[in-house]
Amino acid sequence: MIRTLVINVLLFLIVGAIVPGFEIATIGAAIGGAIVFGLLNMFVKPTLSFLSLPLNFLTLGLFHFLVNGLVLYMASGFINGFVISSFWVAVFSSIVLGGLQSVVEILRSN
Repeated sequence: MIRTLVINVLLFLIVGAIVPGFEIATIGAAIGGAIVFGLLNMFVKPTLSFLSLPLNFLTLGLFHFLVNGLVLYMASGFINGFVISSFWVAVFSSIVLGGLQSVVEILRSN
């Protein structure tokens, strides 16, 4: 769990450097953002995923990117120094974050 948190903090810092509009002011903001994002993923995202299941089905899973973006955008609202300028920046950031997490998982499994 600590390893996942550290990886997410590093990935948040990388996404902050890559994506305009995704701003992390301090390491503390990245740590707080990663913790809040993880908690929202555990508690809020399952409910949102269940409620959006019909739209997810109709869009062949593409609506899930919007759910991920919404959860990330919500996380930015809880932490000072962690700012996402718009919902669409959050959606794009969640796609980039998901891609980076996939790369990390591939590297960890080898």
